[in-house]
Amino acid sequence: MRVTQGMITNTFKRDLNYNLRKLAKYQHQLASEKRISRPSDDPVGVVHALRLRTDLRDIGIYADNVDHALSWLGGTEDALFHATDILHRASELAVEGANSTNPKEALNAIADEVDQLLEHLLQMANSSQAGQYLFAGTKTKSVEDAGEVYTPFKLKYNDAGQPESVEYLGNEQSRATEIGAGVSFAYNITGKEAFSMNNDDDFAAFSSLIELSSNLRAGDTDAISQSTIGEINRAKDRLVAVWAEVGAKVNRLEMTQSQLSSADINFSNLLSKTEDLDIAEATVYLKAQEAVYRAALATGARIMQPTLIDFLR
Repeated sequence: MRVTQGMITNTFKRDLNYNLRKLAKYQHQLASEKRISRPSDDPVGVVHALRLRTDLRDIGIYADNVDHALSWLGGTEDALFHATDILHRASELAVEGANSTNPKEALNAIADEVDQLLEHLLQMANSSQAGQYLFAGTKTKSVEDAGEVYTPFKLKYNDAGQPESVEYLGNEQSRATEIGAGVSFAYNITGKEAFSMNNDDDFAAFSSLIELSSNLRAGDTDAISQSTIGEINRAKDRLVAVWAEVGAKVNRLEMTQSQLSSADINFSNLLSKTEDLDIAEATVYLKAQEAVYRAALATGARIMQPTLIDFLR
């Protein structure tokens, strides 16, 4: 086969461009500090990196969900703590009011304090966080209906202006969030779960205080000692049990939070190993490629040096 000067020149140009592209590749890698900048650099690595990025994105979403649930449960814990403290004080007042030697004025004074405790308990039951009620199920938003603002719990009063019952306007639906792949976690406590004895419409936490106030004003110390004190203590025990349940939920979320943090670190390290550049190794490759490119230029200079003029001297 006849080899012409044009063929030699074209081959040289092709090889020179190839070496120049490799030189540019290493220069770009060092400038960006990334080993992969396009799929052709490492097709398998690109697929692996995309999967890792998806995993890291999901971990970030799960971590945000866990943070929100922990914040919600923190507010719930605080409200239950204060509600338990209220019933503890009510129990002390019930024991004090059960003494038949108390004069009417003293019993009325105790009843006045019980009414204040009842109002405070209502405030705790209507606790909210970021504008959302904690114990209302999924009816968490405060809206105005017929000129009246919605709250999960409302006290009803008799004609004498004394509290006689409590009405729950929330629902029993769970607020759940995803804290892992296919793992749904219910993080709320409903009003019935917290303030009723058997998850029914008898909200003992409130009715026991209403009963105590009524018996105090009626001077019925026997009913207080035989019934009311026990009702208050049972309602308090219920709140303590729910409080412990919330604590268990918090513990689980904190363990999940720790696991997600570890997974985020591990996956980030794997992504770095897949995508990031080994600077020392790339520098060696760059220097070697520079030498190859210079050698190619020198070779081209010798190959393309002869011309027709050189032979007409």
